[in-house]
Amino acid sequence: MGNLYIGLLHYPMRNRRGEIVTTAMTSMDVHDIARTARTYGALQYYVITPMKTQREIARKLRGYWTEEERTRENSNRGEALELVSVLDKLDEGVLDITDREEREPLLVGTSARELPEARMSYGEAKRNLDGRPRPMFVLFGTGWGMADRLIEELDFLLPPIEGTDEFNHLSVRAAIAITLDRLRGSGR
Repeated sequence: MGNLYIGLLHYPMRNRRGEIVTTAMTSMDVHDIARTARTYGALQYYVITPMKTQREIARKLRGYWTEEERTRENSNRGEALELVSVLDKLDEGVLDITDREEREPLLVGTSARELPEARMSYGEAKRNLDGRPRPMFVLFGTGWGMADRLIEELDFLLPPIEGTDEFNHLSVRAAIAITLDRLRGSGR
């Protein structure tokens, strides 16, 4: 399996009016997404926010499960939370992956909106991971999605996840689980 990394971005995001904002990080996102990342073999899960207080909360949560709680009981939550790196900017994640892999990652974004940018199907992304030409850094937005300027920096976008009708507002935790299952699931 190819080298897969994921990132949850909190800036620059859009709010419901289309304004560029920094979204709030939630402890559930840190905890639950780490478990999903570990289940599907992601090598690192980057929580990316410019807000110092939010980074401190994420680090404390990670520390609780990887240090305090793990020493009291054999917790596989701690194993999952070891994947979490808390960063200030996306560039820091790209540099970390480049250092680890000795090549730049392919930046692949996700969006609930239909966008005209370069598309990569889930099948193509899965083949890319299996063929290992470059590590893949799959990025997920929060709020009402990534700002256009961020989308322009991506190499590819995966298609939106579609349900059975026009309603399309999954939690980011659900969207990440579905995406990782499509990229790494057994298909059974």
